[in-house]
This record gives sequence, C-alpha cells and structure tokens, in this order.
Amino acid sequence: MSDSTAKIERFRPSHLHNKPHFTSVVTSEGGKTIHVSGLVASDANGELVAPGDLGGQLNYVFANIKQALAELGATPANVVRQRIFILDMKLEDRPTISSAMNEFYGDGGSASSTCIGISSILIEGALVEIDVTAVIDG
Repeated sequence: MSDSTAKIERFRPSHLHNKPHFTSVVTSEGGKTIHVSGLVASDANGELVAPGDLGGQLNYVFANIKQALAELGATPANVVRQRIFILDMKLEDRPTISSAMNEFYGDGGSASSTCIGISSILIEGALVEIDVTAVIDG
C-alpha cells in the first residue's frame, strides 16, 4: 500500500541567489498531484479583466488559481511548481511580478518558478498566463 500523505520540502541552497518570492528547489513525495492549466485574466464569460494592467491581471489570475486549488482542498502552500509567461516582459516588470507572487504565497512557502517573456498569448489583451502544479494528501 502506498503512502497517500504528501510531503513537500523547500530548499534554498546557499550557492544560489535566493529571492523571497520563489524557492529554487522543491521536492514532493506521496500524495496527489494537481495540474492547473495556464490561466489568463478572463472571467467565466471569457471577458478580459484589467486590460493593460499587468499587476491587475497577475492578481486576478493568482486569485483564480487560489480558488481552483481550494475546490480541491489545496492552498498556495501546496504549489510546488509555477510557470509565468509575460507578454513583452521588461525588467521594469519585476517588482510587479514579485509583488503578486509574494501576495499569492504569503507566509505559506513559495514554489519553484520560471518566468518567461513571450511575444504573444492566444487571448486578445492578455498580458500574463500562469500554470501551476500542486501536491496534496491523496
């Protein structure tokens, strides 16, 4: 019989530049894995939220991810991996991105993370798309 209890450990190796809004190395074992598809800032009717506002779209997407996780008994602390895709990303976007991530994770522990600047998103006006992987007891 397999163990159905999830164990998540976060590591910040001293040889890496460790930032507060993500964790460089995350391990998980046991439990049940949740994969949340890439989400953009559109409502249930497909209408874009916060047009032209990267911070507003980041916060909206993270709120939707939080709600989707909650429906499965998970929280941001269960997220072990995230990928953030930003349309035409600039270095000046970093504080906005970091702030949204810090707000989403709070004190629960952040995920490993990749943030990539891209040239297009399949939803007109979308500035960001985020997907996550979480692990819960299963």
